Amino acid sequence: MSNMPKPDQVLTDRANQKPSPVPVNIQDVSLNKQSFDQLLQNRGIRFIHKKAVPCVNMRSLDDSSHDPNCTICNGNGQYYYEEREVYGIFTSNSLQRNFEQQGFWEIGTAVVTIPTEYDDGTQCEVGMYDQLVIPDYTVRMYELKEYYPTSNSQQQLRYPINTFEFMSSVESGTLTTYVKDTDFTIVDGNIQWISGQTPAYDATADRGSVYNVVYYSNPTYVVLNHMRELRVTQQLINGVKTAVRLPQQILVKRSFLVNPSDTE
Repeated sequence: MSNMPKPDQVLTDRANQKPSPVPVNIQDVSLNKQSFDQLLQNRGIRFIHKKAVPCVNMRSLDDSSHDPNCTICNGNGQYYYEEREVYGIFTSNSLQRNFEQQGFWEIGTAVVTIPTEYDDGTQCEVGMYDQLVIPDYTVRMYELKEYYPTSNSQQQLRYPINTFEFMSSVESGTLTTYVKDTDFTIVDGNIQWISGQTPAYDATADRGSVYNVVYYSNPTYVVLNHMRELRVTQQLINGVKTAVRLPQQILVKRSFLVNPSDTE
């Protein structure tokens, strides 16, 4: 071991020497949760967040014997007990590439960033199978339906109709088109048939004609997973490091691709 004395000379800056680019005291560089939430609020789009819960219309937990024809959840196994408004953003293409490194990208999927709180300050927690509906935009949809008579002459589609575009069926080998306000009207987003203008129905076979419907409706997404289990950071609040939650990144998919049932 060397017996050299410890250095005791105080080194001073030389004349004309540029100051060090590294500051003596590094300022706080933590992420600001409030600014992140404000960015989503000001630049995001409006969602209706529907909170899901498992349907309890079953005989026992032992065999999970849920009624497949359940009218409470329409056979989906989930129903929605609360709706809240929240603003969020769809990610850019660069984040698609990040997701592809972790798995595969499917048609109809997207990554959405949602803030940690609703406008009233209560916690916004998005769970699996929750729904996110975009109320300010519509997309073109189409469905194949089989006509059947109902007590109120209405037929429900998967999504409420916002704007009708086209409907047709084949009757006795001839293509038949249906005209809004002549053959049917739209009531509460459903098809309201006008008497005598419905597609054919065979009561003996209990089978109606198949018809297609093209319409515009608000896109609905189902939450599949969180991109990160829990997003938490340390933020300097009044000089004290405090653990705060950051906005959630969630993987969503168009609902008709998740559950191909007749109605939601």
